[in-house]
Amino acid sequence: MIPKTIITIRKSATLLVYTMTRLSEEEKKYLIYQIYSHRYDDPWIANKKVAKLVNHSISTVNRYARDAEESLIILNPHLRLKPYSRKAALLQFEDKWSAFNQLRECAGIEYLTVYQGTWDIIAVCSTDIDFTQIPGYKRKILEGVQGDIFTPKVRYTTWEKSFTAMENLLRQETIQKSRIECNPCSPEWSTEDWCMYHYFKSDVRKKFSYLRKKHLISWRMYGEWKKSVRDYCNILVSYFPEGYHAYDQLSLCIKTDCEQFVVNVFSQLPTTPNFYKIGDYLFAIVYVSKDYRFSMKIYDIISTMQNQRVITQYMDGKGIVMLHDEVVT
Repeated sequence: MIPKTIITIRKSATLLVYTMTRLSEEEKKYLIYQIYSHRYDDPWIANKKVAKLVNHSISTVNRYARDAEESLIILNPHLRLKPYSRKAALLQFEDKWSAFNQLRECAGIEYLTVYQGTWDIIAVCSTDIDFTQIPGYKRKILEGVQGDIFTPKVRYTTWEKSFTAMENLLRQETIQKSRIECNPCSPEWSTEDWCMYHYFKSDVRKKFSYLRKKHLISWRMYGEWKKSVRDYCNILVSYFPEGYHAYDQLSLCIKTDCEQFVVNVFSQLPTTPNFYKIGDYLFAIVYVSKDYRFSMKIYDIISTMQNQRVITQYMDGKGIVMLHDEVVT
């Protein structure tokens, strides 16, 4: 915490002046985590308010918030529409790259990823597609309605402490059965509402004033849209302490009667996981340290849950190329 000098002005007011103190590396990391934490709770929170809450100067918060965004430690809060008619399929092909190029031309494809693992491709689509007509089709491993994509709030912790927390959860004598329900919905939005969605979907913190220069949308309409957006969208806020590219991504397809418990287990990690349902399966995307000790520990945790019959079916893969909203990454 930065020390303050208190200067008394007249008798009725005090002015807090922050002395310039260099932050240690640990203090920098914790400040960035605090910025993430407050943005998770309120994606629109101003850096000025964060500065007051964390007891740092505005310039300090602005600096480290900018650094965290540029280094992909904190990903900009973005919107994911709650599903209303989307299906997801895990597919195998003789030549996944050829199939990927064929599928990306199909109408109705909203999301497409090539994988190395149990399946070759995940396709998310808004219309029914006959995948058997794609040259090289082998089989459909799984298909079902896609549920809400959500990200839990992660703690400020280390890999060692996170695995200890996961192991402690697995030592519980009784693990409750639970299902994560998906309630499809379709936004009841006007043309202006959809305009705001497309403008803000990659970053809800973008300045509204830029949008107003192109479209006649009032501040009142913007305020009403913000109040309704969580009814139809999840706002995903992600945190990666060393930066997004410092981790290996692992996608897990799990059949379990204890879905919330499995979510809680993987939510102990210091990096933000993503979860959603595909039919009766829970799909988890976790980001794991490239340190061999920690990457192997993840598989130990999964193996323990399999031995306990918490996980009854398991598949995994690693995403290689993704197409989403006509952008390949």
